[in-house]
Amino acid sequence: MVNETEALPCEGGCGLYGTRVNNNLCSLCYKKSVLQHSAALIFEPETEQSQCCPPMSSPVAEEEPVKKRRCGRCKRKVGMLGFKCRCGHMFCGSHRYPEEHSCPFDYKQSGRLALATQLPLIRADKLQRF
Repeated sequence: MVNETEALPCEGGCGLYGTRVNNNLCSLCYKKSVLQHSAALIFEPETEQSQCCPPMSSPVAEEEPVKKRRCGRCKRKVGMLGFKCRCGHMFCGSHRYPEEHSCPFDYKQSGRLALATQLPLIRADKLQRF
């Protein structure tokens, strides 16, 4: 009687041990082969495959690493509570004010432009003198 859970060297060549249940593959190589096989069935039309086993590479594309949100001044992690300044940087609670992080954004000029666009120019007609 053959034991199905007997540890055999992995046929994937990774150096780990596999079982007969997983086609003599370790759990990592077996998972990769199942993903590759299912992706081949989904993305490729039905054709005769010349190989009995799919290659060991994973079809899943690697995702870009998520950039952590940090304060532009002290580099502290700000998480969800970060304050985005008009200069375009993210800041923590102690550096959120423009005076605290030496903000290069010109608030006076932006305020003047906002008022000039929002308020209409009102001029009275010239009064004629008698």
